[in-house]
Amino acid sequence: MTTSPRSLLALFAGLWAAMMLPAAHGDTPREWLDDMNRAFSELSYDGIFSYFSGQDLASLRVIHMVVDGEQRERLVHLNGAPREIVRRGDQVACIVMPGDALLELEESIPSGPFARAFVRRYDRISENYGLSFFGEDRVADRTAVRLAVTPRDDNRYGYRLWLDKQTRMLLRSELIDGDGQRLEIFQFNQVRFGDAVDPAGLEPEGKDGSLVSHLTLATKQPEPVAREDIAWQVGWLPDGFSMAAADIRRAPSSLKSIDTMMFSDGLAAFSVFVEDMPDSGAASMVSRNGATVAVTHMVNGERQESYLVTLVGEIPTRTAKRIARSVLPRRGDGGQSGR
Repeated sequence: MTTSPRSLLALFAGLWAAMMLPAAHGDTPREWLDDMNRAFSELSYDGIFSYFSGQDLASLRVIHMVVDGEQRERLVHLNGAPREIVRRGDQVACIVMPGDALLELEESIPSGPFARAFVRRYDRISENYGLSFFGEDRVADRTAVRLAVTPRDDNRYGYRLWLDKQTRMLLRSELIDGDGQRLEIFQFNQVRFGDAVDPAGLEPEGKDGSLVSHLTLATKQPEPVAREDIAWQVGWLPDGFSMAAADIRRAPSSLKSIDTMMFSDGLAAFSVFVEDMPDSGAASMVSRNGATVAVTHMVNGERQESYLVTLVGEIPTRTAKRIARSVLPRRGDGGQSGR
């Protein structure tokens, strides 16, 4: 299994656990995380990094600057299919070769989450995780302070972060399961900051025959779907998770509606999709690529119609199965997902 375009965009990952660093660093772990989040958007940097997820290792270059108050960014895939993602403020351009699966994202993923998926929101870490320092290290020939986020139960993953001691930029991260296995690894191999960054690096190169697909970051959030309009509910959630959004979508192939519910604990997230049972396909299936698990489960509506529940997210398999099996029709609406 190879890393999907969506997971490659959801790049800068992780943290994890252990020991306290002496107070010489001054600020608290949360203040370091806040500075890290600002560094992503405010600093000028140009670096080459590796990203491992599942069975695939990708090498990419990222260039980021703020020009006249506007964020500009260019992400270049250095192996596999030629691919560039260029952002100027709210405008995003994907430069790919014909047939690249990245083109399909425009129909399947809202433009806002698509374009903002470069950075995981560590600033939203909740009380379901513990924060601590655990020593220093060296990454990309720079001194790094290590931070850990430890889950307080086995229904979510842990993370390890290596932050640049000078700029507090994320240099390395790992997402780790309960057994200590590394599911995702991000690491800069080389990086430069500030005046060493050449603005010319922001300009796309493209390849002969390449295609350009334009997206726009949503400046207005769409009107949320009222929870009572979603015909399904999740009967069990781990502590700390709550519904972050809900939507009723149309499948491009069949135009049938799909009830969509998105849940988060502030850091970890997963989505639940409920649709009419397809004519073909597995009613019960589990697959995993790196930290991302996909679980399907068949459920009956109140009139005994068959529906397919699909859960996709970065949570342990056992937790994903339990959530998917708890999905049931919202009482009184007949369990109909299509309206």
